[in-house]
Amino acid sequence: MSSGFGPLRALRGILRYPARHIRWKIIAPYAVLSILLAVAGTYLVTRLVVGSLEERFNNQLAEAARVTSDSFVRRERKHLEVVRGVAFTEGVATAARAGNELALANAINPIAANAHAERVEVLDTSGARVFGSQVESASVLEYRALEDDPSDRATWSIVQSVLGGSEDSLGDKFAQIVETDDGYFLYTAGPIVENDELVGVVLVGSSLRSFLPLAKTEALADITLYDFDGTPLSSTFSDTQNEEDANLTPRDDVTRSRGSSLVVREHRKLYGREFDLLYGELVIRDESVGLYSVALPTSFLLEAGATTRWQMGTLFAVAMLAILLTGWLIAHSLTKPLFRLVTVARAVSAGDLSARVGMHAEDEVGVLAESFDEMTARLQRQHLATLRALTGAIDARDPYTLGHSVRVGQMAVALGTELGLPSDQLQHLEIGGYLHDIGKIGVRDAVLLKPAALSAEERRMIEMHPKIGLDILAPVELPAEVLQFVAGHHEKLDGTGYPAHAHSDEISIIARIASVADIYDALTTDRPYRGALPAKKALEIMKREVWDGKLDQGIVEILERLVPKWEARRRSDPALQGYRIPGWQQKAA
Repeated sequence: MSSGFGPLRALRGILRYPARHIRWKIIAPYAVLSILLAVAGTYLVTRLVVGSLEERFNNQLAEAARVTSDSFVRRERKHLEVVRGVAFTEGVATAARAGNELALANAINPIAANAHAERVEVLDTSGARVFGSQVESASVLEYRALEDDPSDRATWSIVQSVLGGSEDSLGDKFAQIVETDDGYFLYTAGPIVENDELVGVVLVGSSLRSFLPLAKTEALADITLYDFDGTPLSSTFSDTQNEEDANLTPRDDVTRSRGSSLVVREHRKLYGREFDLLYGELVIRDESVGLYSVALPTSFLLEAGATTRWQMGTLFAVAMLAILLTGWLIAHSLTKPLFRLVTVARAVSAGDLSARVGMHAEDEVGVLAESFDEMTARLQRQHLATLRALTGAIDARDPYTLGHSVRVGQMAVALGTELGLPSDQLQHLEIGGYLHDIGKIGVRDAVLLKPAALSAEERRMIEMHPKIGLDILAPVELPAEVLQFVAGHHEKLDGTGYPAHAHSDEISIIARIASVADIYDALTTDRPYRGALPAKKALEIMKREVWDGKLDQGIVEILERLVPKWEARRRSDPALQGYRIPGWQQKAA
C-alpha cells in the first residue's frame, strides 16, 4: 500500500530530516507559517463573512457620532487653553482696562499663533469689542485685525454670563454657537480679572465652515450642525446649502427629543444618494449648544463587503510578506557565512594567505568553511616555506647574513603585532622580510662579500639592491605592503636613507618597521668588518638614530620591550638560525 498522500509523505520527510541540514532550516519555518496562515485565514474569513455587515454599519455610524462629539469637545478645550493663556498673560488685563488695542495685539497674537487659534477677541465690561484678531493665512499663521461686526457681543449669553460673574460646576468659562458676519462660530468666553476685579472678557472662536471638514476627516462621515429648532447652520455636504435636493432639515421628532439623551436615526435621500443619518445633541461643558447629525451612505454596506475582501487580501498579503521575510532572514543567516567564505577567498586570491573564515558549524557550509581554512593554512605554510628556502639561498651567499631575512621577517611580524596591525598586513610584513634582500642577487660577490671598506662606486652598487629587488619582483603580483618593505628597508626619516632618499611623510609604517627590524638584526649578528654587538649596545645605537631623526621612535620603543623575548626565541628557534644550503661553507671559504 501507499504510505500516504504525497504532501503528507513530504511533511513526514521534512520532520524526519536532521535539523543540522540547511534544507530543514528553510522548509520548517515555511511549513509552520503556512499552517498558521491557513488557520488564521479560515477563522477570519468565517468571522467576516458570517458576521453581520449591518451591525458593522451601525457601529460605524455610532462611532462617527461619538468622534464628532469628541471633536467639538477637543476644539473647545483648545479654546480654553487660549482663554486661560490670554487671561493670565501679564499686561493683558491692564491693556483691556485701558482699551489699548496695540498692547493687546502684541500680547495675544503670539498666544493665538502658538495654539493655532482662528479668532481671538477682547471685550470691555460693557461688552464692546476693544480688540479682535483673526487668522489671515493658516499656512503661516498671519493674523489681521477683525473688521466691524454688526453682531452685538453683549447680547450673547456666554458674554452675559461672564459679565454677570456667573459660574457653573465647571467654572467661569462658557461655550456657545453664535452667528457672526462671517458665518457661524463656536465661541468660548472667559473673564479677564485684575486685582480681583473684572476688567474684560476674552473670546476664542472657530468657524464651523473651517472646523467641520476637519471633524469629518476624523469621523469619516458627513456632519451637519443645527440650532435647537432644527435649522441647519453648517454642513459638510455642500458649500451651498440652499439646493433644493439638499433638504437637511431633520424630522420633527428630532427637535422634540431634545434633552432626553437624543439618539434618533433617519433614512433619507440627499444629493441623489441614499443616506442613514444619526442625530445627537451637542453638549459642551455640560451645556447643550445645538444639534448635530452624522451621515453615511447606505452604499457603505456594499463598500463593507469590498472592505472585507480588501482586509482578507491584506491579511494574506501581510502573511505572505511575513513568510517571505522569514525566508529571507533564514536565507540571510545561511548565506552570511557563504559571503564570508567568498570574501576570504577573494582575500586569498589577492595574496592574503592569512585570511580565514573562522566558522565552525555542523552543516555543509561549516564543513566547507573548515576545509577551506585547512586548505588555505596548508597553502600558506607551503608558500612561506618556499620563501624561506629562497631567502635561505640568498642569505647563503654570505655566511655572515645566514638567516638574516627570516629573522627580519619574524621580527617585523612581532613589531606589527604590538602595533595592532591586521593579520593580512602581518603576513605582508613576514613575506616582505623574507624578500627584502632579494636584490642582492644582482650585486657581485666581490662587492657583497668584500671584508674591507667599500669604495664610493661599490657603496653605490650595494645601495641599489632595493631597486634591483623591486625589478626582480615586478613580474610577481605581490601586495603593495611587501613591495614597500623591499623598497624602504634602508630609508631614513631624515632623507639620508637609500635608494629613494624619502622623508618621514613619504615613508609608510611598513617601511619604518622594516628599517628598525633590518638594522637591529644587522647590529646583533657577525659581519666581516666587526663582530655581533650585544642587544643593549645595539639599542643604544638605534636610540641615537631616533634622536638624529632617522628611525621611528615609537617602533624603537616597542623593539626595546620585545628584545628579551626575541633574543630568547632566536637562541632556541632553529628556524631563526637560517637555512644551510649544502656546500655554502666551502663557497664562502
